[in-house]
Amino acid sequence: MSMSINMKIISVILAAILTGAAAFGEETKDQTLNIAFISYANPQQVAYDSEAILKYLEPRLGIPVKGFITLDYGSSIEAMRSDKADLAFVDPLAFMMAHEQIGAVPLLLEVYQNGPSYHASVWVRRDGSAAKLEDLKGKTIAYADQVDMSGHLLPRNVFNRAGLLRGNRPEGNFFKQVYFAGGDEQAIRAVLNGFVEAAGISQYAYLLLRPEERDLVMPIANSIESPSHLIMARKGLPEEVREKLKDALLALDWKKPEDKVILDKLYGVRGFSAASLSDFSEVAKIAARHGFVKNPDLFSE
Repeated sequence: MSMSINMKIISVILAAILTGAAAFGEETKDQTLNIAFISYANPQQVAYDSEAILKYLEPRLGIPVKGFITLDYGSSIEAMRSDKADLAFVDPLAFMMAHEQIGAVPLLLEVYQNGPSYHASVWVRRDGSAAKLEDLKGKTIAYADQVDMSGHLLPRNVFNRAGLLRGNRPEGNFFKQVYFAGGDEQAIRAVLNGFVEAAGISQYAYLLLRPEERDLVMPIANSIESPSHLIMARKGLPEEVREKLKDALLALDWKKPEDKVILDKLYGVRGFSAASLSDFSEVAKIAARHGFVKNPDLFSE
């Protein structure tokens, strides 16, 4: 009897310890903010650069902040879907897909030289034969990636608006071939090196070239303006954490040397601006025409 009672007591104690340990583990997990950073360059370099913003945020949020690197936007969405990421740095297309699929929330737009928006451009060699869009008929164009706003859908829409592309095929009976290079730098270097006649990529892609190379390429057309890349949050992230995060990042001032060091390492942005769903209303229509967004009305005013 005594042995039975003792075993019951021990079982209760063990259960309490295990329950407490589980609860502690859950609490620790809940209190850690996990941020997914997209790798535009060497992943190790991006991981090193991201340390500055993690150290900045942690004391201002009052919770541990950790980062990890994803190689593409799809991985960022999946990390958020599986609750491994609370925040992610993504482009507008990835955000719109994440909003439809998992209810991701737009927090802040990145501010560049011209504000919290940017456009795509059609780039050619300055000494090439193409001076206008029509000159590219029967030629080869490079895009960054098929699932990319500024590196595919926006520049492709330039040709749609000009009436040069028809149908759903990327070539659209206009180009000889469409090539997905894997990134902005690869695409613009394909132009620079004469592998393709044009590249449809971000307006800032030329900055990926060495200074002495930049004057060798030029844009011949620009897309509509798009909201910039942004920080999105998982649907269930507490409002208090969201607001603290927004306040902390909005407080960064590019004109202050100590803040500029952080922003320079954070994709070279000049700051952040509050984001809303309506910012994406026009680009959602473009994404919907290509099947990436199912319900563009979600992003209407």
